[in-house]
Amino acid sequence: MLSFADVRTLEPPEERLSHCVFCGKDLVLLPDDRRQGCCFDCLSLALPTDVACPDCGSAIAGEARAAGCPRCGWYPVGG
Repeated sequence: MLSFADVRTLEPPEERLSHCVFCGKDLVLLPDDRRQGCCFDCLSLALPTDVACPDCGSAIAGEARAAGCPRCGWYPVGG
């Protein structure tokens, strides 16, 4: 098993303490934090919801909207 040291450095104390935008829990923000200001319990509330494909009606995951529909190949022109 390989183990590597975590080389990330924390921000100054006044900048790394925050609160969850949904429930208000205290948070410690890590470098490159991608939780968008929410705790892990509320993270699903920050993710985009699934949408229906306008051509075939199948569900497109919120994170994959820009890639289009994996089922029929529909692609959003202009974003």
